[in-house]
Amino acid sequence: MFNGVSEALLKQCLEYARQRGYEFVSIDELVRRALSGVEARHPMLCLTLDDGYADQVTRLVPMLLEYEAKPTLFVISDFADDQDWPWDAQLAYAVKACEASSVTLALGERHRVFDLNGKPDRIFCRRTIVQYAKTLDSAHLSDFILHVAATCQVTIPERAPEGYRPATWSMLREWEDKGLKIGSHNRSHNVLTALDPERVGAELKYSWERLSSELAAPSKTFCYPSGTARDFSKTHESLVRSAGYEAGVTTLSRIAYFRDIRRNPYRISRIGFPDTVAQFARYASWVEALRSKLPF
Repeated sequence: MFNGVSEALLKQCLEYARQRGYEFVSIDELVRRALSGVEARHPMLCLTLDDGYADQVTRLVPMLLEYEAKPTLFVISDFADDQDWPWDAQLAYAVKACEASSVTLALGERHRVFDLNGKPDRIFCRRTIVQYAKTLDSAHLSDFILHVAATCQVTIPERAPEGYRPATWSMLREWEDKGLKIGSHNRSHNVLTALDPERVGAELKYSWERLSSELAAPSKTFCYPSGTARDFSKTHESLVRSAGYEAGVTTLSRIAYFRDIRRNPYRISRIGFPDTVAQFARYASWVEALRSKLPF
């Protein structure tokens, strides 16, 4: 398993798509076709991965390329440089490494008790504190990570430990040569609303420069950290455009239609990878297309 996606499930889903004749396209191809004014005449599937962990490259990317799925991996440039590792991964590490059966954490003015007796309890704790952490600015986020680590009696390593290691630039270049497209997930993994606009602009520029210096042909599509509706704004879309990116992908869970991409290529929706083949079949079918048009 990697981040909730099993290799066996991925293989089954890719086999399902291949048997039914779905066309795989990269995110850059999708944007280019949409902006060219052509109409999609049959279903297309675009598969992306976020963050840039070594396990993604060694375990998932080879299978995606085997099925000619044209994947794009969005990497955090400071993570690839081994200068930092994602704040949400640090919180996940603290919860996983905690030896206590329960912890009491301060979430703003509230104090919440979390049971840690089993894996589901720890997953719930991790998800809850990550969601809370997304509401904090970068300075308060650092303090919160220290609070969680101290409460869990865990020392957060300065560099990502085993199991959280990033894909190195040499690994990324190797797989780029084999067909992997690589794009920017920004310099840090901070949600953009946690940063002032000047820092957002600087991070966008720096990340693009790092990718351009290390890779042959990085994707011109940007991936918003976290990417929910409250994690970025119209202002951030403009900053992404000003930084030279041609599009931006979110985690707004809807099918991406060509007309919507043409209307705003900096707010492209994506659907998270499903838990079952049946879910994958629904996501890739007219059923999900119909659901995406409903007013909710």
